[in-house]
Amino acid sequence: MLTHHYSELLHFHNALRWLVLLSGFLLIIGCVVGKLQGLAFKSTGRRLVAFYTSLLNCQFLLGVLLSFASPLVHTFWANPAAGMKSHDLRFFAMEHTTLMIAALALGHIASARSRRAPNDSAAYTTALKWSAASLALILAGIPWWRPLLG
Repeated sequence: MLTHHYSELLHFHNALRWLVLLSGFLLIIGCVVGKLQGLAFKSTGRRLVAFYTSLLNCQFLLGVLLSFASPLVHTFWANPAAGMKSHDLRFFAMEHTTLMIAALALGHIASARSRRAPNDSAAYTTALKWSAASLALILAGIPWWRPLLG
């Protein structure tokens, strides 16, 4: 069933990438502005972190579905030794997956640790640090050589 909808899922995953990136950059900007202006973290920062992690969760779930339907991933796991010699197979089966799982974890760390920060300034700093690390991994794990839209 998933293989019949692989193309549609891939297009949606590709489009959602831009929302994840936008929300990540908005989160970073919001953390810097919130900290500099002394804004309450609950009103600004928490919402930005929640939006970012929600989009990350959706993107991750789509990625998991895609991995079950992906011909590249299936080809890799049919012969992992040969798959490691192919850039595309290795990237999508191992590198992309590993980077995105780590990015998701860092996004959730940003959310959890910023909620427990002792004050608003520390909450913004914490959210900024962990979210920037998450976003850096996402940027490193995007297959920039493939079509950026569609």
